[in-house]
Amino acid sequence: KLDIRCGKIIEVGRVPDADTLYILKVNVGEEQPRQVVTSLVNHYKESDLQDRKVVIYCNIKPGKMRGAESQAMLLAATKDKGSPNEVCELLDPPAGAKEGTRVQAGKVEAGAASEGASVKYIHKVWGVVQPCLKMSDKKEATFQGATLTFPEGTVTAKTLTGCGIY
Repeated sequence: KLDIRCGKIIEVGRVPDADTLYILKVNVGEEQPRQVVTSLVNHYKESDLQDRKVVIYCNIKPGKMRGAESQAMLLAATKDKGSPNEVCELLDPPAGAKEGTRVQAGKVEAGAASEGASVKYIHKVWGVVQPCLKMSDKKEATFQGATLTFPEGTVTAKTLTGCGIY
């Protein structure tokens, strides 16, 4: 039910009057880019995000953060989430992955059956799925132990292992 795709950040800016929020435009292979509000200011410089390929959860219910609508969510490996020692690394699609391509977990394509589905209760699905998303000891993203992949290769994080994906 979750629609998770490869995306490319095409625009980066700060949310006015918000110390920790970026507002991004992300190409996910649709006619228009998705607007994403994310709290990555403490983890990434704007220049590190511009033109970066990312893994993005697309069928969330749009919500507002500091008055700006967020239409999707970037996925990141996160250690010590919510603590002062939090470490956050965006998931990296493999080189050559194309914007809009859906991730696979084993033989299951994420989002294949979600086209046009209501997002009204999708937060309940995320609440069940998210605890099953983890980083392996090989720095690979997994769902219930199955490695997340695109046709071009494996979804990874730069250094984190054994932590959750949010």
